[in-house]
Amino acid sequence: MENSRTKKSIKNLIFSFGTQIGVLLINFLSRTIFIKVLGVEVLGINGLFTNILTLLSLAELGFGNAIIYSMYKPVKENDTEKISALMKFYKKIYNVVIIIISVVGIALIPFLNLIVNVDKPIEHMVLYYILFLLNTVISYVFAYKSSIINVQQKIYIAKLISFCVMFLQFVMQTIVLFITHNYIIYLIIQIICTLLNNIICSIVANRMYPYINRDNPLTSKEKKEIFTNVGSIFLYKLSGTILNNTDNIFISILISTSMVGYYSNYYMIISALTNIVFIAFNSISASVGNLMAEDDKVKQNKIFLQTNLICFIITGFCTLELFGLMNNFITLWIGQEFILERRVELIIIINFYIYVMQNPVWLFRDATGLFNDAKNASIILAIMNIVLSLIFGKIFGLFGILLATAISRFLITSWQQPYMLYKKIFRLSFSKFFKNQIYYILVLMIGMIPVYFISQMINETNLFYFIVKGIINAIVIIFIFYIALKNTEEYKALNNRLVIPMIKKVKKKLHN
Repeated sequence: MENSRTKKSIKNLIFSFGTQIGVLLINFLSRTIFIKVLGVEVLGINGLFTNILTLLSLAELGFGNAIIYSMYKPVKENDTEKISALMKFYKKIYNVVIIIISVVGIALIPFLNLIVNVDKPIEHMVLYYILFLLNTVISYVFAYKSSIINVQQKIYIAKLISFCVMFLQFVMQTIVLFITHNYIIYLIIQIICTLLNNIICSIVANRMYPYINRDNPLTSKEKKEIFTNVGSIFLYKLSGTILNNTDNIFISILISTSMVGYYSNYYMIISALTNIVFIAFNSISASVGNLMAEDDKVKQNKIFLQTNLICFIITGFCTLELFGLMNNFITLWIGQEFILERRVELIIIINFYIYVMQNPVWLFRDATGLFNDAKNASIILAIMNIVLSLIFGKIFGLFGILLATAISRFLITSWQQPYMLYKKIFRLSFSKFFKNQIYYILVLMIGMIPVYFISQMINETNLFYFIVKGIINAIVIIFIFYIALKNTEEYKALNNRLVIPMIKKVKKKLHN
C-alpha cells in the first residue's frame, strides 16, 4: 500500500512539475505582451477584479474540501455508491454557489467606483467586471467532476487537460491582442477556455468513473457531518482568502489602481513559485489521506516532519534565490521602471516564506478533517489583517499593507494550526516541530549573508550575469543547507527512504 502511494505521488509530482514549467513560460509571455499592448493601468484592473471575484468565491464555503475529505474512505474501500452520492450532493451545492456568486457579484457593480482608484475614468470598466464575474461563475460549471480524478491520485490527468487548454487560450489571446488590442475579446476567450477545461474534465471523469452519475442520495447523518465540517472550513477559507486576496483591494483604495499593476508583477513571480511548491504537496495529498486513515500516530508524525523538511528545502531555496535575484529579474523582464523599493521587495519575500511553509500543516490538516478547531483563531486572523492593513497602509503605503499580511500570518497561522494538529491528531509534543521551525529560520538567515554579498559583487544587470549569479547562489545555498541539515533525524530518514533506494535503482539499470 505504501509503495503504491509513493509511486502514484511521484508520478503526479513529476507530471505536475513538467506542466507547471510550461504554465510559467506561458504566464510570463502572456504578461509581457499584456503590459506592452494594454499598459499597467489595465493590468491593475485585471489584478483588482481577480481579487474581488476570488473573495466572492467564498460563497463556496468550503464544501469542496469537506466533500473531498469525505471521499478518501469510500475511495479506499471502493464504495462506489457512497462516492456517487457525494458527487450528486457536490453538484447541488455548486449550483447554489453559482446563483449566490452571480447575485452578490451583480450587487457590487454600483460600488466599483469606490474601489477603482484612477486619474482618468476607464472606458467599459463595468463590462470588464461583468466578464470577470461571468468567468468566475463559469468556473463552477462541471467543476465538481474533477474532484474524483484528484482523489483517485490521478492529478496528472487534470493537469494535462488544464495545460492544453491554457496553451490554446494563450495563443488565441496573443493573436487578439496583437491584431485588435481589444481587452473585451481577450476576456471572452478566457471565459470560453474556462468552460472548455471543465467540460473536458467532466467527460474524462464520466468515462473513467461512470458510477459517479448514479442517483444515490446521502443520508441525513452524512449531510450533517459535511455541514459541520463546512462551518469550520469556511472560517479557514475566510481568513486565507482575506490574507491572500485583499492586498490588491487595499492597494487600489489607499494608493492607486496603477500600483496594483506594479505589485502584480512581483506577485506573479511569487505566485509562480508558490504554485510549484503547492503542486509538489497537492500531488501527495491523496497519499497523505490514505496514510492518515491508518492508526500509527508515531509514523504519521515522522512523515509529517519529513514533509516539513522537504518543504523547507524547496521554500528556503526559492526564498534565498528571490532575495538575490528578484529585482534583477523584473529589470530584465519588463524594465527598470517597474522596480519597487527594496523594503517592499523584502516584505514580499518574507510573506512568500511564511505562507508556503504552512503547506505541510494544511496538507495534514485537510487529510485528517481537522476542520472544527481553531475557528476563533481564523476570525481573529481575518480581523487583524484588515485592521492592520488599513492602519499600516495609511502610514507606510504599499509596504504597510504587505507588512500587515506578514504579521497576521506569523502571529496566528504559523504556530496555532500546527499546535492544533499535534494536540488533536498526533497527540504528541509540539516542541520538536517548534524547534525545527526556529532552526530552519536561523539556517535561512545564515544563507542570506553570502547571497547578499554575491549580489553586491555581481551587480551588472544583463542575462549572462543574472544566470551566473543564480548558479553561484544555488551552489552556496545547497552547500549551506547540506551542512546545516545532514545530521537531522528527518534528513537521515529521507535519505534512507528515498535517496538511497533511488541511487540503487539507477545503478541497477546502468549495470543492466
